[in-house]
Amino acid sequence: MQAKRAERMSRSQRWRRALVALAACLAVWLLSSASGAAASYEVQSGDTLSGIADAYGVPLSVLAERNHIGDVNLVYAGQQLVVPGQAPPAGPPPATDVYHAQAGDSLWSIAALRQTTLAQLIAANPEIVDPNHIVVDQAISVPSAAAPAQATNVPALLEHYAGVYGLDPALVKAVAWQESGWRQNVVSPDGALGVMQLLPSTGDWLAQDVVGQPLDVAGSADDNVHGGVAFLRFLIDRTGSVQLAVAAYYQGPGSLQRDGMLAETQHYVDNVMAIRSYLMLYGVPPGA
Repeated sequence: MQAKRAERMSRSQRWRRALVALAACLAVWLLSSASGAAASYEVQSGDTLSGIADAYGVPLSVLAERNHIGDVNLVYAGQQLVVPGQAPPAGPPPATDVYHAQAGDSLWSIAALRQTTLAQLIAANPEIVDPNHIVVDQAISVPSAAAPAQATNVPALLEHYAGVYGLDPALVKAVAWQESGWRQNVVSPDGALGVMQLLPSTGDWLAQDVVGQPLDVAGSADDNVHGGVAFLRFLIDRTGSVQLAVAAYYQGPGSLQRDGMLAETQHYVDNVMAIRSYLMLYGVPPGA
């Protein structure tokens, strides 16, 4: 009996070793496959590495390793990622940005916002039969060359308004880097604009109730940064916490109070705090 039991245990151990070896081979095959076909993804405002990994069905550790990312909380808007295991796009991507129409928009107003001409905008959207009729949330292709150039003084603007509102410049810069990569020409799918990614309605409210002067958050990097930093100051004063203020900046103060901090918001806060630490250590944001 004992001899048979020992034989069964020995056989079981051999099977276990074989399964472990098979799993190891499978892991090596998956990683080698991941290093082959790949897609390129540009990190958008509010993205987290874990969210991108989930969206593409790629393990977070594999995505981080493929892009040499030591801290999985440290990604920023505009960063280019290689997504392993995904087929690369066929041919170069079209040289256009996408703007989602808001209530009250027209092709003329979008052309003015993105510093292009109505003719160029019509040419980039041949599917639009009537240029006088667009609907809310309609995707409008905008020639990339028409996007306004990044203001060369954005870091100085961030530091200036951080001083005006008594905030840590590294925190202000980290929020702006996470939101837009310090680019004024960024427009989110929700219609948030510029360096600090402010909705036009938020810009109007800030101008009237917080800043006390008109703000052109779409056309002026100075006004956009001014409004965003003032908003961050308002949220810190309201919540009494830097982390809760950053969470409210992303999720919205009403939603944060009503629903609590969502998981994606926690990832966003972690990203901002990691970028802040990086700025304090090296003086520049990651990837700059």
